Amino acid sequence: MQPATLSDMQAKGFSRYTLYGEKGISLPPEFVHLERIRDRATLHEWTIEPHAHPQMLQFLLLQSGGVTLHGEAASQRLDAPAQVIVPPSCVHAFRFDAGAEGWVLSLASYLANDPRLVGLLQGLQQIGGSAVAASLSAQSQTIERLGWLLADLSSLLGQGDAVGPAVLAQVALILAIAAQAASHDHDTRNGSGHEPLVARYRSLTEQYFRDHLPIGQYAAMLGTTASTLTRATRLLTGKPPAEILHDRLILEARRNLAFSGASVAQIAYSLGFADPAYFARFFKARTGQTAGAFRKERAWTSPPTA
Repeated sequence: MQPATLSDMQAKGFSRYTLYGEKGISLPPEFVHLERIRDRATLHEWTIEPHAHPQMLQFLLLQSGGVTLHGEAASQRLDAPAQVIVPPSCVHAFRFDAGAEGWVLSLASYLANDPRLVGLLQGLQQIGGSAVAASLSAQSQTIERLGWLLADLSSLLGQGDAVGPAVLAQVALILAIAAQAASHDHDTRNGSGHEPLVARYRSLTEQYFRDHLPIGQYAAMLGTTASTLTRATRLLTGKPPAEILHDRLILEARRNLAFSGASVAQIAYSLGFADPAYFARFFKARTGQTAGAFRKERAWTSPPTA
């Protein structure tokens, strides 16, 4: 059996967009877009099918109503007030309650890594590759601040100016507040000095996780030793580098099992496994259930048509 190609898997499952429903549009490096939830959700009967944004980060603020977030590992019901941060390439889907209100901020992932913002957005580095949802019901000041800042940003963007210092500062403040709210359960361990190394390692795993490179090769690409890399990742995440790499493989496997029609063998080949049986054992050892059981439990189904 031949490995599934990216086009095969897109045809059978989730799509990749800039903004949802808009294919084939290039994304400028300083792209910033803000819209009301209803602006796009009403065009799709309040259901946003599984998709991903390869080069875009999104922040959703739910101010009234509710939504079910369908992620790679689980589905989660959220009632306002709540927020969702969607990292680049994360497969996700939404089913909004009719009449839900709030904002969706989208920006090029390049901006989130802009040297002018990195110092303010270290909390985003702790989130990882999956969508992260947080209730804001106990954070009244946070919901008020975010609501005001997003409305004000809408006014700034409505003036039609290029993304200048004022817009950039507003976006940074919104994301910094959102990251802080999302990371309340994470120990960020600021001040260790290892954050840049771990961030660069995560970036490399995004590029090469399908290649199953040894940790020593990652360390060499980073200009360090395997032992130094291991100390850094254990200090910041509590995990050795190999476990972070395995987590990334499992994340991608869950995405494709939940949101694509590719077979388990095709998914195994696409993730660089030469033996689908080994992939099946790897998946069960890491998740506690078989790939087939996970797919049966989590497979996306479109809502029935009237």
